[in-house]
Formats: sequence, structure tokens, C-alpha cells
Amino acid sequence: MIPQASQKSLFYSEMTKLLEAGFGLREAAGVMSEIGLSRAQARWVKELNHGLDQGKSIAEALGGNRESVSDIERSIIGAGERGGRLAPAMRHLADYFAMLAAARRETLKSLVHPVIVLHLGIFIGTVPTAMIDGRKTHAEIAGGFLATLLVAYAIAFIAGIGIQAVLRAARRNARIDALIRRIPRVGKVRTHLAMAGFCKVYHTCLLAGIPMRETVRMAADASQSGAIRAAAMRLEKSVAEGNAIGPRMVAEAAFPKAFARIYSTGEAAGTLDKDLANWSRVFQEESESGVMTLAAAFPRLLYFLFLGFTAWKIVGFFNSYYGGLLESLN
Repeated sequence: MIPQASQKSLFYSEMTKLLEAGFGLREAAGVMSEIGLSRAQARWVKELNHGLDQGKSIAEALGGNRESVSDIERSIIGAGERGGRLAPAMRHLADYFAMLAAARRETLKSLVHPVIVLHLGIFIGTVPTAMIDGRKTHAEIAGGFLATLLVAYAIAFIAGIGIQAVLRAARRNARIDALIRRIPRVGKVRTHLAMAGFCKVYHTCLLAGIPMRETVRMAADASQSGAIRAAAMRLEKSVAEGNAIGPRMVAEAAFPKAFARIYSTGEAAGTLDKDLANWSRVFQEESESGVMTLAAAFPRLLYFLFLGFTAWKIVGFFNSYYGGLLESLN
């Protein structure tokens, strides 16, 4: 079972506290096991201990656990391990998953009223009109209502699967990712989420002293953005040719212009450490704010759709009703 973002945030927050207090990783994991873990987190600890017993690194020990350990977790933990900065790496993960948990919470809260309106809209659009018509039995009216509900559920289910498939494809496909970025509001939130992951991994790798080409690649993988991955390949090539990253980043549309400019000046001034820490916080805050904005706008859109459906059903009924009366009079 994949742990929720809120569970991961709490887990990494507690691990950070123990590591900062001087516990070793195994000791910290042991303390966490004693206070109770979810099934996925218990597997995380078990595979970690098993891998370390075999002489593997932390990142290698967790590499096979694709169910509960994501790419961004492996990237940040691996970078923190190599640089001897596991506690800051865990803190980054705690903050990142706290952001995702807040986004999920706001999204679910925003769906409560639209779901209620959906059921009321379908009820008003089917039951009263059928009862006024008088040509159906109560069982037929109830059956029609349930059938309409099932159709609505099926459409929502298929739409959800389709959206998830598109988002998964956008992690690797730059064109799909670019199209999503053009969607008003949604595109901005996606960009900020991607850049939050990019900056967190980049900052961790920078503190760990990982070579720039590898840093760029790991940060791009953590962004889960096809556009950023494609841009990172060009940045890697620029680094291999001995060029600075900043000027090339400014020319890449995948990166926000303000971020790219400050990265370029920070690279020249030697302040990338502070700049990336600040941008990581900025993108996280912008992501949370954007999700809340979407959470407020989404119900309004659904309200209009449901009201339109209800009005269409009512108008359709009266057209049919009065059309039949006119035919009878004629």
C-alpha cells in the first residue's frame, strides 16, 4: 500500500528530529519502528536494514522499492547520503510531502460541495420532471435516477483515469508537459510543483558536492516534468562543453524567467546555495497557494455545469410536455 503524503511528511519530520539529535540512521529507523509504522513505511525500514547489512548504500537499499519510495525520495536521500547531510535531506522531504498533503487536503475539501450539487442536480433533472410527466411508475423513475447516477460516476471515473494517464505521460514527454503548462491556472500550479521538486534536489546535491552534470540530471528526474527533463539534457551538454549553466538556463522556456536569471547571477556570485534554498521555499509556497486557488475555482465550474444540466432537463421536459398538448389541441 502506498503511504499518503501526510504520512510521509510525518515520517520524514520525525526522522529529521532523530538524526539532528545525533541518532544514526538505523537507530532512528529503529525508534520509528517502536512507535508504530504503516505497512509501506515498515517495508521501507526493513529493506533499508537488509540493504545496509549487504553493504549497499542507503539509495541502493531503497532502489528496488518502487511501490512506496518515489524518485524524488531516492534522489534527495542519495544526495544527502553522499554529502553526509541526511538530516537536511530528510527535512526537504518532510516539507515537500507536507506541501503535497496540503494540496490533496484542499482538493478533497473543494470536491464536497460539487459532489452534493451533482447528486441534487441529477435528482432535480430526472425525478420531478418524470413525476410531473406521469407516464412512469415510481420504480421506473428511481431506476432512471440510479442509471443517470451510474453514467455520471462512469464518466468521472474514466475522466480521472485519463487525467492520471496524461499526467504520467507528461513526466517524460516534453510536448504533453508543455500543453498542460498552457492550461490557465493548472499550468502554473504544475510548473511550481515541478520547480519545487527540482530546487529541493538541486539544493541537496549542491550541498553534497555532487558533480553538476549529475546534479542537473537528478534534479530534473525529481521534477517529474518532461519539459524540464528535456531542458536538463541540453544543460548537461552545456556543462560537458565547459560552459556555465546560468546563461543556457535563461534560454530554456521550461524554467521560469525570474528563477533562471537569479540562478545565473547566483552562479556568477557564488550564492547558489542561498538562492536555491530561497527558491525552493518560494515554489513550495506558490504551489500551496495555487492549489487553494484551484480548489476555490473548481467548484464554481462544476456548479455551472450541473446547473446547466438541470436547466437542460427541465426545459426539455416542458418542451415535450407543451409540445404534446399543442399536438392534442391541433
